[in-house]
Amino acid sequence: MIKRTFNKKLKLALLLVLTFIFTFSMMPVNKASAAKALSLFTTYPSIATRPGENVETGISITNNTDTDMLVNLRFASLPEGWSAYIEGGGKIIDKIYVGKNTQTFSLTVKIPNDVQQGRYTVTLEASSGNISDRLNLEYFIKDDIDNEGQLRATYTELKGSSDTTFEFEVKLTNNKNEAQTYSLGADVQRGWQVKFSAQYDTKQIASISVEPNSTSTLKVSVVPPANVQAGEYIIPIAAVSAVDNLATELKVIITGSYAMEVTTPTGRLNAETTAGKKTPIDIQIQNTGSTELRGIKLTSWKPNGWDVEFEKDTIDSIAPGESTTVKAYITSDEKAIAGDYVVSIYAETPEVKDSAEFRVMVKTSTIWGLVGVGVIALLAAGLYWIFKTYGRR
Repeated sequence: MIKRTFNKKLKLALLLVLTFIFTFSMMPVNKASAAKALSLFTTYPSIATRPGENVETGISITNNTDTDMLVNLRFASLPEGWSAYIEGGGKIIDKIYVGKNTQTFSLTVKIPNDVQQGRYTVTLEASSGNISDRLNLEYFIKDDIDNEGQLRATYTELKGSSDTTFEFEVKLTNNKNEAQTYSLGADVQRGWQVKFSAQYDTKQIASISVEPNSTSTLKVSVVPPANVQAGEYIIPIAAVSAVDNLATELKVIITGSYAMEVTTPTGRLNAETTAGKKTPIDIQIQNTGSTELRGIKLTSWKPNGWDVEFEKDTIDSIAPGESTTVKAYITSDEKAIAGDYVVSIYAETPEVKDSAEFRVMVKTSTIWGLVGVGVIALLAAGLYWIFKTYGRR
């Protein structure tokens, strides 16, 4: 009887256990609980460095839950004599608000000058309520590690026309434990101008002092020669100290400048003509830019009743520094009276245009001068006849 009762209780207990296991297996699994609810991550968890350096590391923090959270940040472990701080948005922080998107911040560790060689660990902890995560960062301290400084430009290539002043931003980093004074210079051909100045100053400088484990920002202004041709030009710059010889290259891409001048082969902008006469003038178009001029159209402005014709009113192309001469035929009004008149000649491309004003002096026609002389002669002859005929009476 007792054995039968025990068997029944055993079967009932087994049934309850199986029911519990089946029910639990059918429940949906919360994915957030399967993954780490809060995670810290860095691309470079182990860094080799030297005594006395400041090491900055980018850290990412991810909230894998469906609820936004305010996360506390602290150092769970820090080697004796070391110091560190967390920075976000340019400010020192100890908390960060993390929503559904991954947030980033930076960790800066200051390594003492007298630290011994070896491996050291800094542990960063992030926590919100009972959720937390830790990130271990390892620092391998070596005296003989290469800690040469850096000279690098934010943008190494700039493009513009030949009359552009190219402004580069260059960062000079001193990775030494002592301040360094760097002499600044550039190796360029004659005609190029390269000027160095501090980030927030306009004064030209030839050297700059950079504090230990610090970076200074420089402005490098590059001015091309006036006659520079379109193309790509390399500008080598250098920063030299007692222990560092840093160099980098900047590239200037000249797209060329468009400029022209309308003149004459002699430079004179005047002419003489008579009323109704067609007078030829040599018009010279000079390409004073650094880029070829194409499809140069010639037009004019003239007084009413006048006419201007060109030997050809379109010039196919003119190379930089070259010129082309075209004849313009100016015909004045037949009724124009003697005096000075202005005729304007225009040369234009889609990129640039220029013009010149010509002073055209209209003189009295020779025929009318002869007629005048004849009239005067007739008047004189008439007076002579009158005096001769009636003078004795």
